[in-house]
Amino acid sequence: MAYSEQDMKKQFEAFAAIKEEFSRLEAQEKALRKQAGLPEQGGEKLDMSKLSPEERSFVEKAQAEAKRAGEARAAQSRPAAASSGSLPGAGRRGVVRL
Repeated sequence: MAYSEQDMKKQFEAFAAIKEEFSRLEAQEKALRKQAGLPEQGGEKLDMSKLSPEERSFVEKAQAEAKRAGEARAAQSRPAAASSGSLPGAGRRGVVRL
């Protein structure tokens, strides 16, 4: 199947639609941040000293839970340890390994 100019036009149209949606969502985020009294740009560090003891405990619990979840996800993505046994088919007679 050859890539045609029509396919390229469709991709440009899809890209333009995604760009419009992104700008709409950015404007919505700015409005929500302004309404909540947050700065326009995210990514700022949380100042724990400004939180009440109750809020601080909630934040610490959430951070610990997120850390456990991240470690569990990382453990799932690690390959399983190789067995120390012999290679499969190594002890069978008449078997040729390729």
